[in-house]
Amino acid sequence: MIHRFFAALLAALCLMLAAAPALAGENTQVKHYLLLGEDGYAEDITEDARTDTIVVVSLDTKYNRVIMTSVLRDSQINNPRGNATKINLLYKYYGFEGVTACLERELGIEIEGCVLVNFEHVKPVIDALGGVDIEIDESEYIAIKKILLGQDPNMPDGPGLVHMTGRIALAYMRTRATGEGGDFSRTQRQRKVVSQLFDKCRDLSLPDLVGIYNQISPGLKMDLSAMDILGAISSGYTLLTRGADFVEFRIPQDGTYTYTTVNGSSALSVRWQTNSTRFHELLDAAPGEEGADAAS
Repeated sequence: MIHRFFAALLAALCLMLAAAPALAGENTQVKHYLLLGEDGYAEDITEDARTDTIVVVSLDTKYNRVIMTSVLRDSQINNPRGNATKINLLYKYYGFEGVTACLERELGIEIEGCVLVNFEHVKPVIDALGGVDIEIDESEYIAIKKILLGQDPNMPDGPGLVHMTGRIALAYMRTRATGEGGDFSRTQRQRKVVSQLFDKCRDLSLPDLVGIYNQISPGLKMDLSAMDILGAISSGYTLLTRGADFVEFRIPQDGTYTYTTVNGSSALSVRWQTNSTRFHELLDAAPGEEGADAAS
């Protein structure tokens, strides 16, 4: 049975593309959803776990695109009580309502709903969609081999373009020991994988999408009603078949943060107003006219 995090991500991308307007700068034809992933090895959702994967999915019917915004887990943010904390702790202590309120405040958006899943269950989702093909460098190859203890029968022979099963792709996305900056590189790898999976979803039929949702729904926690989810399936399918673009964004953007500590833990002091401005510039601009580097 297809389960959890990236199933939820794909389901949200494919199923929650409702067309009703929501305020977001000048572009009123966009809706935002929050996806939270627990990067643990437990089989089920753990209520008090940290959400190390935080993604705002913006569904833009005006410009026919889906914007996936990764928020780095070490970003400093004020909690609902006004105290500084790391963003990956918000759900643990304040639940959906707390993390939603804080992101709405800092980004100036309205979040329609949240989905929480366990990151461990990405593997069967990727396998069910036929795997992904990703270019990896030497450091990424070594990291994957180390995580898997070199014992996976599908382990790539070395760096280059490799076909990844779910288990290999999960190791690729989990490592923080490669690239220029820990979680910056990790979220970039996540977006690479999701971008390919999103394209694969274009080939699914409407019954396929319904089937995916029916399989994953028992393993999700969300604050969306069943009617909201089911009602969005047909509109999501329509957007996919119209060839919606997949756009990547990251918070914090380059040059909009400094390193700090929060309660003795390393964190990123984020200039939220600057990031919010750049985010809305992206939302309000037609494709090809964005004022910010969406991949930064």
